[in-house]
Amino acid sequence: MTLSPAFIDRLRSIVGPEQIVSSSASLQHNSRDYYWYSPILKPLLDDKAADLIVRPRSVEELVAVVAAAVAERVPITPQGAATGNYGQGIPMQGGVIINTRQMTRILELTPESARVEAGVVLKNIETAAREIGGELRFFPSTLMTATAGGFLAGGAGGIGSVTWGTLWDPGNVLAVTVVTVEETPRILTVSDPEEMQGVIHSCGLTCIIADLTFALAPAQPWQQYVAAFDSFEDGLRCGESLAYDDTTAKRLVTILEWPIPSFFRQLVRDNACPEGKAISLLHLTIDEAELAARLAPFGGSVTWRSPHTAYLTSGWQLSDFSWNHTTLWALKTDPRITYLQDQFDPERVYEQLRQRRERYPDDVLEHIEFMKFRGRMYPQGLTLVRFRSPERLQELMDYCEEIGIWLANPHTHYLDDDVRWNGQPILDARARWDPHGLLNPGHLRSLETK
Repeated sequence: MTLSPAFIDRLRSIVGPEQIVSSSASLQHNSRDYYWYSPILKPLLDDKAADLIVRPRSVEELVAVVAAAVAERVPITPQGAATGNYGQGIPMQGGVIINTRQMTRILELTPESARVEAGVVLKNIETAAREIGGELRFFPSTLMTATAGGFLAGGAGGIGSVTWGTLWDPGNVLAVTVVTVEETPRILTVSDPEEMQGVIHSCGLTCIIADLTFALAPAQPWQQYVAAFDSFEDGLRCGESLAYDDTTAKRLVTILEWPIPSFFRQLVRDNACPEGKAISLLHLTIDEAELAARLAPFGGSVTWRSPHTAYLTSGWQLSDFSWNHTTLWALKTDPRITYLQDQFDPERVYEQLRQRRERYPDDVLEHIEFMKFRGRMYPQGLTLVRFRSPERLQELMDYCEEIGIWLANPHTHYLDDDVRWNGQPILDARARWDPHGLLNPGHLRSLETK
């Protein structure tokens, strides 16, 4: 769309010219997230870009920018660090991206909670919290770059979810301060758990997050381990024994089929990934001798260890190879690879894996992350897939659902195609807080088809 010179001048007067991005190359580059993990989304979204990016540095500037956009009825796409994978932060109708990465204040911090502005990088929260005896309950594998607001709006869980669950689980998000998209924007504090369902994983469709309060956990002396197994099933059974043991402190239990470990250059260089072996990536507090005893019944052995004194102090962490960073490493090796986001029935996981492998022996590579979801432990898959055609990928996804594997489809940018979406609370919040429908248009199928 064409933005009026008067509107652009008004934005410059609010945030200053240095906080405006307007060159076509920069707009194209900075309008993207990691949707290109999907060969389905890439051709659909490659040509989409904002007409302008604005970077407010305070809630006052944020409110003024929103008011200016509403007055002109300009579409608004909220943005954090753009580390999402689903294209749900792509400006489908142009307009303005409001990037909150300059809002970087930690407002309140105790060992039990952190109230931070939307642009604070999660790594900075973790570092500050650990200095006073706390830590994030969980975080995505993009810890080093993801922002708090972006994680709340577009994330779900990650490292730590094996113990603490997801953003949806009660007690993990304590409050959110939001800015409404109206002629006179309101600043609202939302702390009711039901009302927060209109903010959590809403992908910028209901409001703009100004700040938020995460519950923290007591800091732990996390040791990082790689363990190797003769088979993926051996590793998975060992992972179950650790994940389901409530007496064992854990932050990461990842199981990876060979040849996925061969994609991890640093770990291969450190001899952590023996040829032909499945591996497990672990964040635990137990010492190596105790872990060795826990691995032995499954034929596993420790191949790499980093002590708790090195946690979050070196250039990379074991979590950099987990969750959807695994997919990134795979794509660096073979750009034809894509992925599924699947969840197995804990009672049928081995049967489901066997059925899928028999049907698609050359299409999938197994990757399991243990996590709690709505209070129950699940083997959550981020299965790697050798992409052959859109039809073959859809056939695979249909078969997964046929045998009871639950899918959050990562190959659609419509939020309401995601089985995890909050449904009516998001639609209700959008109606209350964005009456003109300016926020992130084009990402709710139910609205596009009306």
